[in-house]
Amino acid sequence: MEGLTYSLARDHDVILRVVDRLETRVAEWRRTNNIERESLEKFIEFAKLFTDRCHHGKEERCLFPCLERRGIPREGGPIGVMLYEHEIGRQLIGRLEKAAEMYFAEGRGLDEVLNICEDYINLIRQHIAKENDILFPMGEKVADEGDRERTNSCYEDVELRELGEGEHHRLEELADEI
Repeated sequence: MEGLTYSLARDHDVILRVVDRLETRVAEWRRTNNIERESLEKFIEFAKLFTDRCHHGKEERCLFPCLERRGIPREGGPIGVMLYEHEIGRQLIGRLEKAAEMYFAEGRGLDEVLNICEDYINLIRQHIAKENDILFPMGEKVADEGDRERTNSCYEDVELRELGEGEHHRLEELADEI
């Protein structure tokens, strides 16, 4: 049986690979004063589907409720912080979509698009570090075998429900195209 957070940690590896690629793109776009539309659109798709709907969905619907049942509080604890940061990420992606639309339609707002990308990169890196270094070890410590089975089954259900058959794999491949 896989650990409680194994699937989520694998997702983190993919997400970090994407933000590393985005960081390289942002530097290139700053240097050339031009944003390559296809890469940015692929990043936004990845962030909305893989990072938020799938990965954050697995955390919010599966992991966090398990941890709460095991005594890790939502309010005033690490779960509340993670939920808050998930919401900040959603807001940044929403702002990025609007700024990108304006940039591609009117040619204005390059710095705004790039600054939002940088804010998102920083948020995600710090967020993942907190989960990997603090929350996930806490979860592994308090979970029993039944928790692991139920939570891993829940992860599979969320992936299928939120993305559909084969979509997780497609998005992992999309990560290499950004």
